[in-house]
Amino acid sequence: MFHDQCNSVADLSSSERVCTRVNCADDLITPELRSLYQLWQERRGDRIAPARADFDVPELVPWLPHIMLSDYLDEGADARFRVVGTWIVDQYGKDNSGKTASEVNFYGRGQQILSEYKHVAETMMPHQICGPFFKHTGTQDFREAERLLLPLSKDGRTCDKFLTAVYFLSSY
Repeated sequence: MFHDQCNSVADLSSSERVCTRVNCADDLITPELRSLYQLWQERRGDRIAPARADFDVPELVPWLPHIMLSDYLDEGADARFRVVGTWIVDQYGKDNSGKTASEVNFYGRGQQILSEYKHVAETMMPHQICGPFFKHTGTQDFREAERLLLPLSKDGRTCDKFLTAVYFLSSY
């Protein structure tokens, strides 16, 4: 489900994910994602989106365990998870670094995930995705997560990568 405005007070008790365009840092729930969004905005400048090369690893240290870096492949037909942070791996229960979405069993949620990637790539706008967190076995963790999906663009026009971060909402 896609929304044009922030819906951080959505009913997150269902298994449905809500994908919402982020217009400002205050649209996000977790302070960690707010600060990552602000860094993305700084690196973007007056361009549609920053490039991966605009980020140095040392400046991403506060978020590294919670970050995924993904390649956008074949106009949204697939995505490759280049880097998956250690916190995500620990919570998910499996490291999918280097794998494509089509190689990972998302237990019926793969097309939804690729649809979210495609939507962000087409709009070239950051999006917040709120909903349940699932483990690699397909079982719901019963904790809600907030994800920030940020488009990256090497050529300044089209999305070629995504910077994603995930945090549980149980503390907020």
